[in-house]
Amino acid sequence: SEAMRQVDILAGKVARTEGTVLITGDSGTGKSFLAKHIHRLSTRSQGSFVQVNCGAIPEQLLESEFFGHVKGAFTGADRNQKGLFHEADGGTLFLDEISELPMALQVKLLHAIEEKEIRTVGSQVSRRVDVRILAATNRDMRQMVSQGSFREDLYYRLNVLQIHLPALRERPDDFPGLLNYFLALESSRLGLDQTYVVDPTAEEVLARHSWPGNIRELQNVIARALVLADDGRIQLSDLPDQVSRADAVGPGDLDAGHTSETGNLRQQVREFEQRLIMEAIEQSGGDRQHAARSLGIGLSTLYRKLEDMNA
Repeated sequence: SEAMRQVDILAGKVARTEGTVLITGDSGTGKSFLAKHIHRLSTRSQGSFVQVNCGAIPEQLLESEFFGHVKGAFTGADRNQKGLFHEADGGTLFLDEISELPMALQVKLLHAIEEKEIRTVGSQVSRRVDVRILAATNRDMRQMVSQGSFREDLYYRLNVLQIHLPALRERPDDFPGLLNYFLALESSRLGLDQTYVVDPTAEEVLARHSWPGNIRELQNVIARALVLADDGRIQLSDLPDQVSRADAVGPGDLDAGHTSETGNLRQQVREFEQRLIMEAIEQSGGDRQHAARSLGIGLSTLYRKLEDMNA
């Protein structure tokens, strides 16, 4: 999609610099994937890419995790331990969910970024590090700053360059490519030795789902459907309830009086789809290419659906 092309262009530009980058976007939009992409494009690509989820480490262990510790620094420290900054020296440190970082550690992180030096817990000596910082969050950092839950100086230090990843629902043009990508990826991961296709009705329902979990949810749904699918074809019944239920195609879109006496869910969705297609063709004056665009599907998909309707 155009939105993701712009993200890719911006990623290429920031990769050539040494500036810190703040990646924003909803959960599941691919922030860690983008961070790895920036690292691969950068002059640090031969160095380490070290990723940490700031919300997944107990607060009392965060300083040691970031900066390491020496033997005897605290109870249980029975040996010297390198921290994440040591591991990422010469490469990239990706701080995922940076908004979850406690205030006490925010001060020390700011010092490490500004001075390019760290002090191991329990040591009296500081050491220089050469680390590029990438950070990501799904929260409104400016609001957190105004509320006093995130340091303003650290926010501006992290937000030298910002890339926002739009939600999947905001870029429907990406859906067909992502669907095919995850079909291939997950069938390989699951050890399935055949090519899988998606039934047109199931594909239409998938395309109309709002995807609150974004790309991560799509990947999960495809993996699940592949396990359940028979004869290499994913049907509507192979999709989870939150995707396949009637409101997945829009509240009120289906005839409320259309019950199991007149057809099952698949029939209802197919009839609804046919009505949409015919209305789009009529509104476009018979221009099927324009109709396909208005429906958010490819021209070949439209022709296939028309063939199915006439079969």
